[in-house]
Amino acid sequence: MLNPLPISAKLFYPQEYCLLKNKLLELISTPSISDKNDLLKNILISGEDHRFRYHMGFDIIAIIRAIKNRLLYKKKEGASTIEQQLVRVLTNNFERTFKRKIKEILLATTLRYIIPRKSIPSAYLQIAYYGTNMIGLKAALKKLKIPASEDLSVENAAEIVARIKYPEPRIISPKRTEQILVRKNHLLTLYKNIEPEKY
Repeated sequence: MLNPLPISAKLFYPQEYCLLKNKLLELISTPSISDKNDLLKNILISGEDHRFRYHMGFDIIAIIRAIKNRLLYKKKEGASTIEQQLVRVLTNNFERTFKRKIKEILLATTLRYIIPRKSIPSAYLQIAYYGTNMIGLKAALKKLKIPASEDLSVENAAEIVARIKYPEPRIISPKRTEQILVRKNHLLTLYKNIEPEKY
């Protein structure tokens, strides 16, 4: 049975879909350290989208939880999946509007029909924003002086992924240093306690 969501995305946003498709295919044709590094991918999934293997591009449970916390407790929290984050970066659309969010969700459902699903975390790691002069994984590894080998340590992998939530500014403050450290330790705990299954 055909999934109506990716069909709707192609129908309502044909230009954005074509742009997304071309950029994704170009992206996965470029070798990256994350392609063969399950550790990086699994830490990313643990921290950013632990239901990655089970949803269709957006996480309805996370969305409902975020809406509930916003309405009841005035608390802002993210509900974006790795696919949604990848769409946002590739389309370069960061508007805080409901219309943009709907478009992002629909386009996120098309990704697994363009590239293998197991390649989605690698694609995102490859182009994610980690901070000033750290656009993309290679730049992050270089600035953090982490060897670009396939044998990253768990500590190094968590150090990198922590900066997706808390990008490192040009002049880093004690507060941001603490946020990165706390996030890194949280990622290590998640990975050790609920390590995702391998692809």
